[in-house]
Amino acid sequence: MEDIEYWLEPELLHAVAFDVEKNAERLKRLASLAERIKEIRGRVEVKELGRPRAEHFAYAVDSSYGSPPLELIGGVFTVVAYGYVGRERGKGVDKHLSGALYFEDRDESDVSRFAALLERRLAARLLRQRARGAKDFDVLILDGEIAVHPLPFNLAVPGGKYEEANKAVDSLLGAAKAAGVALVAVAKRVRSRLLSAAYGGCLPVNDRAAATLVLRPGEYFVLGKLSEVLPKWAEIHYAECEGREEREEVLACASGGRAPKGERAARLCQRIKEFRANFAEVLSGRRYPNLPLLGEVQVAYYRPPGSQTAIRAEVLDFSGAGVDEVLAYLSATSSTVTGYPEVLDEVDKYVRVDPSFVESVLMMLLRKAPGEVAEVLLPNNLQKFRRLF
Repeated sequence: MEDIEYWLEPELLHAVAFDVEKNAERLKRLASLAERIKEIRGRVEVKELGRPRAEHFAYAVDSSYGSPPLELIGGVFTVVAYGYVGRERGKGVDKHLSGALYFEDRDESDVSRFAALLERRLAARLLRQRARGAKDFDVLILDGEIAVHPLPFNLAVPGGKYEEANKAVDSLLGAAKAAGVALVAVAKRVRSRLLSAAYGGCLPVNDRAAATLVLRPGEYFVLGKLSEVLPKWAEIHYAECEGREEREEVLACASGGRAPKGERAARLCQRIKEFRANFAEVLSGRRYPNLPLLGEVQVAYYRPPGSQTAIRAEVLDFSGAGVDEVLAYLSATSSTVTGYPEVLDEVDKYVRVDPSFVESVLMMLLRKAPGEVAEVLLPNNLQKFRRLF
């Protein structure tokens, strides 16, 4: 095979080589902590994943968007596709696909939140169909988490740009309860460190990495309800992960003791108190009657037989099957390739958006836009879109 030669600037090579060594040392330190992370196994109830006791029918809802979004003079532009794939009892495969344009002068991160809201609104409609008997299934699976940021930690500000998160999640939870199904969220990209609550300190890796060290293939454990887990996590996060040497001072203050002398410790103590107040408001139901159900969401970790990694799942069961049965179903239907439930993989493929489609839609919009404002649809960097312009 012919060698491929290219020039690499010495400065870049030196900088990257330095960072390789630095990250290698970081991984060595992590390896030394692996045994301590495995001690979580003795602090939770690890069980064997059995076969589901009954046949279950499930739907999965997901969304996708052309990534990265196009950066136009007037804002961020992309196409969001969202839909579901499911199997109804006695009716076979059922699919639905829809889409929406995103064109806002906001941060690119807001696109994923917009997509998540579309998912939850569609899921709520699907659940309402189940409640009135138009569809028949037992499990509804979401990609990610049941809540949308800033939930479940606190309510979005009334009238603010994130208020729709309150409404969409409240509607979703109410519809799931009325439908009498198990609402499940399977996280693919895990950044949370809720297992700090079982670790007993500041967890050095994310939940999925830690659970992979703890669980063997064919095992699972339930960490607990969000109403129990999040307050423990918040104290560890602010007092230890951020407070470090000021941990005891921050915890004493948060427990009703005197305020710390240092500004940093006082600020972290206030963060814990604010979390407690905000989380209590979410669970109060004063403004959104179904949001208290977030406190009943069970956080679980399972490792399907033959899988190299653990999976984090949130389960809110209104079906009566129980969290153990729901996890057994998720494991039994896991893909041998990804480890995720097969129906979630199916919907992921179904809602894909090709970047070339986003460009085509932008051209459609350009042709219909009034000439006076067409410039706002031009890219910030024309060199990236020479094919279009």
